[in-house]
Amino acid sequence: MGIRIKGKSGGVLEIMVQPASSYDEIKLAIGDKLNKHKGFFSGSEAKVIFRGKLFSVPQRKELTQLLHEQYGIANVAFGDEAPIETKETTKQLMTDTGDDINRVTLVSKEYFDAKSVFVTHTLRSGQRIECEGDVVVLGDVNDGAEVIAGGSIAVMGSLRGLAHAGAMGRADVVVAANVLVPKQLRISGKIAVFPADAGGEGPKVAEYKQGSIVIRPLKPGRSSAR
Repeated sequence: MGIRIKGKSGGVLEIMVQPASSYDEIKLAIGDKLNKHKGFFSGSEAKVIFRGKLFSVPQRKELTQLLHEQYGIANVAFGDEAPIETKETTKQLMTDTGDDINRVTLVSKEYFDAKSVFVTHTLRSGQRIECEGDVVVLGDVNDGAEVIAGGSIAVMGSLRGLAHAGAMGRADVVVAANVLVPKQLRISGKIAVFPADAGGEGPKVAEYKQGSIVIRPLKPGRSSAR
């Protein structure tokens, strides 16, 4: 018994609750599930909606407070209050994400359940891919786009946006791209910021070694730490 979490467009997290689960079981399941993916919520402005079970007013207040204090999620709704499929909610989501270029929209359909994501197109500014496994992008990751992975990230084109590999704490991951010039690159808890004039000649791999993010060409050669 417990919960299942799915990602929807517009940065919405849908928490499906098994009706037979007790309230205590639900709280434990939320903590267990979300604590494993805490790094995914940084800057995501996620919206949460509960479905599948009716909650009392005190329970709703407690869940709302829990999500806000523990994970920074301030926008919480319950299925019987505000169904996501209504025209009013869709209009609100479009208002929240459509015109602000500083916000990003979740692209992946299975937010937590996917073990890997294979993207066959370029990620434009304002788009975000999140996955608990590996992410492969056949196109580019443009400036203003974000790729967040529990595992490794491989970009067949140019990586110019934000890339965060090992978002769940793993350090045995890499970020690879044919043109590696991200605005920011993270591996586990280490952050590397690339200058605007950083060269991107030839495919490169970034990995975590001895406390630093090390950049090396795909073919043997000299590496540089950042």
